[in-house]
Amino acid sequence: MNSETRHILVGAAVIVLMPLLAYVFFSGDARTESASGYELKARYNQVDGVTVGTNVVLAGVPVGQVTRLDFDAEALQAVLTFTIHDEIRIPDDTAAVIASDGILGGKYVKLNIGGSMDMLAPGRSFEYVQDSVIVEALLEKVILWAESRRDKAREEGTQLK
Repeated sequence: MNSETRHILVGAAVIVLMPLLAYVFFSGDARTESASGYELKARYNQVDGVTVGTNVVLAGVPVGQVTRLDFDAEALQAVLTFTIHDEIRIPDDTAAVIASDGILGGKYVKLNIGGSMDMLAPGRSFEYVQDSVIVEALLEKVILWAESRRDKAREEGTQLK
């Protein structure tokens, strides 16, 4: 095969594949389109590390995902929308906790099931939530606490002498 024939074949392949690639890139977000079920919402003060596509977990098993992240400017809160699988029913006193998968792991939404007999209807909001914990802030508190103890010990040591 000469080089001119090779160039023609490569050009034809590009022309044929270009519409397919355009469809894949512009057809929407695959993470949210695969989520089927009913929607629930939760309001948080802190959602660091949570994105669209983050898993919603019940008893260690993914039962849905975060499909939308909004900000309520009036209440100054983040509003997460979850899509939960249709066959899963969640009591209305369930807590939606933003948890971390280890110290360096990603975030996920953990559902701590309540004991109510009434279930959350589609479109309703979780009443009980727990914000994302920022590891850096916790480490800073531990360091400041240790420094204050050290300073206090130094002061007591110099006063005793």
